Amino acid sequence: MPATANATTKNGRPFHILIVEDSRVQAEILKHILESKGYITAVAENGRNALDLISQKKPDLIISDVIMPVMNGYDLCKEIKKENSTRNIPIILLTALSDSKDVALALQAGADNFITKPYQSEYFLKRVKTILETPVDPVETFPETKPIKFSQSGKTYEIAMDRPKILEFLLSAYEAAVIQHLEFQRSQRELRSTIEKINNLNQIISISNSSLKSDALLEGILQKTLSLQGFEMGAIYLLNTDKTEAVMKCFQETIPAYSDLQVLIGTLNLNDQLHQELFIQGISQFIFLDEENPLDRDSMILKELGAKCYALLPLTSGSSVIGAITLISVNRHDFSSQEKSLLSSISTEIGNAVQKNLLLNRLEIANDETNLYLDIMTHDINNINTGALGYLDLLEDGLTGDRKQFAAMVIKSVNQSIEIIGNVSTIRKMHEQKAALKPVNLDEVIRNDILRFSNVAINFSGTEAVVLADDLLGQVFTNLIGNSIKFCDEKPEIAISVGEKGNKILVTVADNGPGIPDEMKPQIFDRFRKGKSKKSGKGLGLFITRHLIEGYGGTIWADDRVPGHQDLGAAIHFTLKLAN
Repeated sequence: MPATANATTKNGRPFHILIVEDSRVQAEILKHILESKGYITAVAENGRNALDLISQKKPDLIISDVIMPVMNGYDLCKEIKKENSTRNIPIILLTALSDSKDVALALQAGADNFITKPYQSEYFLKRVKTILETPVDPVETFPETKPIKFSQSGKTYEIAMDRPKILEFLLSAYEAAVIQHLEFQRSQRELRSTIEKINNLNQIISISNSSLKSDALLEGILQKTLSLQGFEMGAIYLLNTDKTEAVMKCFQETIPAYSDLQVLIGTLNLNDQLHQELFIQGISQFIFLDEENPLDRDSMILKELGAKCYALLPLTSGSSVIGAITLISVNRHDFSSQEKSLLSSISTEIGNAVQKNLLLNRLEIANDETNLYLDIMTHDINNINTGALGYLDLLEDGLTGDRKQFAAMVIKSVNQSIEIIGNVSTIRKMHEQKAALKPVNLDEVIRNDILRFSNVAINFSGTEAVVLADDLLGQVFTNLIGNSIKFCDEKPEIAISVGEKGNKILVTVADNGPGIPDEMKPQIFDRFRKGKSKKSGKGLGLFITRHLIEGYGGTIWADDRVPGHQDLGAAIHFTLKLAN
């Protein structure tokens, strides 16, 4: 690589620098830094390899790590300094400076300079340049120096360097310590800034995750942002549906402003270049109003009101811009990189909160519409079905033969419609009403449901059990009894029994119908799963039954009425918890 003017010796040749470093990555970093300034480099992976390279060609400078295998940096330094032919080669030791003994050991080894890790490239190159440009006395002029002994932390060290060399080394060590301290202070400032950023974001996130309605949410977020970031006025805008302009949804001020300000800046037109960059490209805008720059309409208005600067930040959700927040101040903000980063993080969090709130509002509207349709179905259509059923019963009484049979089929279809609507209503209640379980008299629930099927032979001997359930427990028996009746061809006979299974109540609803095939038993309670029978079963009843039983902390399963004979009727078993 060609040498630059400040990286050559007096005779015009490039400086040769030997890097002694066992870490290949660190060696490559040093090599890149030095060669980018025109220095010629060689690399040795430990002190022993370095001595071999030095014997072949003496470098102008040696830069060595301290901790290395085979021979460390201190021992390498001693070996070089004890030989007359190499003792005038300047050596820089790279160390973490974690202890004062590092300085003592480097002095004892005869190192010329000291640089702490991690280091800034600019400072590192400055030290290298200074050392290389410092004249080196010929070897034969080096006087014999009597070693100086000193103690440090209970250990004695010997320094065989003259006073100017010692002073130069100590100054470099002090400079390294100062740089390390300044770096520590900078890290502390960054840490404080990061903590402040996290605290501010957490406060805004806490409002974002609250259950406030849309307007209150926007006002709370904006007020908190103004307070935390030192702005006096602010507004939140949301894009309209056709994305031609952004409309103000919220305005906050901590000092009195012009009464018509909200009207004057109530909309942001996307035809303006500044607003196009904001809403289309998602580029934040930081405007200083005290500079002699061309201003748009809104900036001129704000300047007239005494504002010194303002920020326009996009509110994004994913990759889409959904709005913007403007933060206005009558005091000048520097808009440093840290402040810009924090404001961008805040605007992103606000964008997520706004989008979440918009989605919740849409969901609420959709839920209201769904409830309206369900109300129409469960109330109005059911009323029509009930009326039709009454007329059909009267009509059936006056018919004979095939017509009477057709009328019965129509009545059955209407009853199925009523059953489906009832199941939908039950599902709605299950999702809407998360009532706590309470003690329920099981005998009373069963007998009330039996009364609904007065024309069917149902055998039940009674029970004194009190179980944990809610007001929907009756729907379990309605569905199971109704299912048994539906699948029995004629003269259905149903038996309900109650017993104990461990510390739970075991209930069985058995019938004399066609039974359930073994392969269908595990699936019969799945949603919309139907058996092989041609009888109509929409699948909701048994699905609801399982859902309710499991909600009560029980289990439900299908079996044969007569064990081992699946064609002699079905038996549905389920358990319920006893109420203490």
